[in-house]
Amino acid sequence: MLLNGRDWVEFPVVPDKDNSRRLGSESIAKFCSKELMISLVNHRTRIEHFSGYVFFIAFLVAVLAVSGWVYIHWHKREAVYEIEKTIRYSFLVKNKTAEYLESASLKVFAPVRQNSYQLMEEITANKPFEIQLDQSGNQSLIFKLKGVPPYGSEVISITAEMKLSRAPQPFSLNEKSLLIAEPNIEVDALEIRDLAEKLDGNVRKIAAWIFNNVKDVGYIAEDRGARYALTRLRGDCTEFASAFVALARASGVPSRMVGGFILENSSKLQAESYHNWAEYKFGDAWKILDAQSNIVDSGYGQYISFYNFDGFSRLENSQRFLSYDQRLFVQML
Repeated sequence: MLLNGRDWVEFPVVPDKDNSRRLGSESIAKFCSKELMISLVNHRTRIEHFSGYVFFIAFLVAVLAVSGWVYIHWHKREAVYEIEKTIRYSFLVKNKTAEYLESASLKVFAPVRQNSYQLMEEITANKPFEIQLDQSGNQSLIFKLKGVPPYGSEVISITAEMKLSRAPQPFSLNEKSLLIAEPNIEVDALEIRDLAEKLDGNVRKIAAWIFNNVKDVGYIAEDRGARYALTRLRGDCTEFASAFVALARASGVPSRMVGGFILENSSKLQAESYHNWAEYKFGDAWKILDAQSNIVDSGYGQYISFYNFDGFSRLENSQRFLSYDQRLFVQML
């Protein structure tokens, strides 16, 4: 008999009473059991080999995934912020009294440590200082001056090593807090809601409307807010930025106001270059929008952020980027 497509196998036969011949059932059962065991062993071997291949492939995929994550994680700083920039700024500090000051304090802002378009790597000064960091990412340098003579003066010089990006990079912020009303960002005002609806929540339309309708009247010492800018149609860079943020938030676009400096050819910061603009979320990044100049998603490498305005951190006056002992006179050089 030919079984399993292999050799012929002879089985013993048992004669019947009528002398007919039939195969022995015991012999067949033993043979089939043996063949079944061999088949099961071979099948198990194939399964073990296949499982080994699957495990190896899964292990290889996991190794590649982890390697990719490690590469991206450790190389992100160098790959994303590709423009190296050194910025410098300084202050003249004078004792304006006839008294000898045993101690006096000065607090100034430093560049924001990181956002979608800048990364501060190091900051140094010619005088000792402490760094104070708040939950909004704002950095302050606190100088404690000792032994300032009557009418005496000194210069504090600060240097920051920056890396800037040519395009906005992924950066995570608390979006919910950047959709609600706050001082000078009157999101719930009826005038702002109506205008936001007319502009379809389009950030370019919002920026163009503000640029074309709000008059730039130059520096205003007191912040007036978004509602003032959009009803009186006047203001300075602070009102332009506040107006955009309010309209964007009313349209469901997370946004915030930012204060800092605009660099062009020089790396030295000047007081007259201080400026307020806005950032809005698009995808996983935060883009620059300067409504006063109708700049949308541009200016990377020139805008240096020093202060993030939001519900957690807000200056009483957005034009003030330093605070100091009232016995001192401080001027940015």
